[in-house]
Amino acid sequence: MLIALISTVISAPRVFRVLMLGDVDEPLRRLLEDVLRDGRVRCELVAAPARGADAAVVMVLVGEEARMIAAACTQAAGVPLLAILPFGDDRLAERVLSCGAQAWFALDSHLPLLRTRLASLVDRAA
Repeated sequence: MLIALISTVISAPRVFRVLMLGDVDEPLRRLLEDVLRDGRVRCELVAAPARGADAAVVMVLVGEEARMIAAACTQAAGVPLLAILPFGDDRLAERVLSCGAQAWFALDSHLPLLRTRLASLVDRAA
């Protein structure tokens, strides 16, 4: 028991590797980093192709969601995919989920929800 406790205390905090797919601009990249950092989550945002990612993120454009999710799923190669939507819309959210994304986040939602959704994808993958 003591060895397990010491191992937990000594081991470095886990770093989540988030695969950025599609056209992720710098403001979205900074938003992801800030939201995760504010939640005391260490992360590394990586570009495709990257091995060992814990989750993948793609920014979806309305009207292009099927094509973008299909391309992102191919690039993610089995890594859970979070679709970032430009705004909250139930029909758009249903479409990205039906196309293969495992979760979604709308940019007009509360930011802590983004961290929660990414963390749940990482937990699901582990």
